[in-house]
Amino acid sequence: MIMCGRYYFAFEDSVPFQRLQYKVEQKALFEYAREEVFPSQKALVLTRGENDYDVDVMKWGMEGYQGKRLINARKEGIEQKKTFAPYLKKRCLIPCNGFYEWVKTGNGKQKIYIRKQDMPLFYLAGIYNEKKEFVIVTGEASDAMAQIHNRTPIILREEQIISYLQEELAFQVDNEDLLFIKEKK
Repeated sequence: MIMCGRYYFAFEDSVPFQRLQYKVEQKALFEYAREEVFPSQKALVLTRGENDYDVDVMKWGMEGYQGKRLINARKEGIEQKKTFAPYLKKRCLIPCNGFYEWVKTGNGKQKIYIRKQDMPLFYLAGIYNEKKEFVIVTGEASDAMAQIHNRTPIILREEQIISYLQEELAFQVDNEDLLFIKEKK
């Protein structure tokens, strides 16, 4: 079962989005997916800058073993994986308002929108390659998230951006304060 196969990103008119929006406008980035973002689309990402973070647009998904398209990388053993090990120093963050998972119900599947309580903007940990393709790093789910799916994207907060991009933070699961909103079919 695929973990974090879609996420949602849209600028909102609130303080957490202002700095990011300014950087995006300064670089004149317009060609990226908005709202519900799917694998293989070009998406907005944060990368390491000189003294701060930089913004760029990259394709979600990279070619893996036997040409298979990969959209996620498990944090467990990532250092040993031939597909991902060369890119561990190429960290990126994917800004989002929330992400989606599906749970089985009696009538099929129910789409669930997951976001952080009191945090309209957060970031998903990622790594990228020289072709400007990225994957989202996942870990084992905890707390209420484990009821939805056994995996979870690595979630970071605004104050962790620079530390993560400078490789000072390990891939750490943060499933606290998540809100689960059932989507209409």
